[in-house]
Amino acid sequence: MSQRIFVNLGEVYFGQGEVQVETLLGSCVAITLWHPTLRLGGLCHFVLPVRPHRQPPPAPHAELDGRYGEDALLRLLQEVREHDTQVSDYVVKVFGGGRILGLAGSRTPIGQANVDFALTMLRRQQIQIMAKDVAGEGYRYLRFDVHSGDVWVRHGHAGRQELEKLTARAQP
Repeated sequence: MSQRIFVNLGEVYFGQGEVQVETLLGSCVAITLWHPTLRLGGLCHFVLPVRPHRQPPPAPHAELDGRYGEDALLRLLQEVREHDTQVSDYVVKVFGGGRILGLAGSRTPIGQANVDFALTMLRRQQIQIMAKDVAGEGYRYLRFDVHSGDVWVRHGHAGRQELEKLTARAQP
């Protein structure tokens, strides 16, 4: 029987074995990495692309904050290095960034800003994206099987009350 782990916003999971990692995405973005030979993988779930300008950057050697795409991707890449692997050996997929509840940023809706950030950062790191399911309307419920590398996505369009119920049910 496989273990199920729920990744909340701002969290990063990386591991191996019979594990199914789940998360619920609205305007947030998740990036999955999967090593097909070692059956090793990870997922990050970030809320905003970068830290707000008024928040100071992390001190050297401070723990990275997975709520921000910049830090979340760095945490995944740290895991890749700590497992003596190369990111080029991983299958990379990107999900989320939907428009929900009519939320929008000042110029670009936050979901689209998260998607743009993830795709740009992965390109800058020369990381090939094998699949993506991004933007659009509504939320996504994501399940990532670390052993097989399969990712399942269920789309939904929820009002605030329904989304709060789904979030409550998804908590471990």
